[in-house]
Amino acid sequence: MAKKNQFLIDGLFGFDGRFRRSEYWIASIGLTIVRLVVLLVICGVLGMGLVEASRLPLVRHGLDLLFLWPAAAITIKRGHDRNRSALYTSVLLFVLYGSGVVLTFLAQGGNQLAVAGGSVVLLPFMLYMFIDYGLIDGTKGDNRYGPSPKAVGGAPPLALD
Repeated sequence: MAKKNQFLIDGLFGFDGRFRRSEYWIASIGLTIVRLVVLLVICGVLGMGLVEASRLPLVRHGLDLLFLWPAAAITIKRGHDRNRSALYTSVLLFVLYGSGVVLTFLAQGGNQLAVAGGSVVLLPFMLYMFIDYGLIDGTKGDNRYGPSPKAVGGAPPLALD
């Protein structure tokens, strides 16, 4: 039991090691569900609907900050499995999160044309992250970030006599 809890804590808050695609998707979907539950609790406390509360900059950016660390840890570990450095992944995440903040403030100001243009510019970044991090298999065997989580190309399994 302690080993599973340690894996969860290291998976969500540590930046070392590698994540398989399945681990990445499970962690990402789980984090999204937890974020939605937190947003629903905030909605209940504020007495607002889901869309109303999520449009409040304080709520939106507060949730972004709250979940930024675990989202970055998950994505960086997936990048490690693809043999991408933490800096490379962090720059991509900065572009996406930073652009999201800017687009939110532009939308609050009513500048819908700038929001649409910014969204079109961001689309290739989002598609790249989805395809490279979410769909393509990781590096086979060991790489500079550790052994393969699939144990492909690593040490052979122990033979039972």
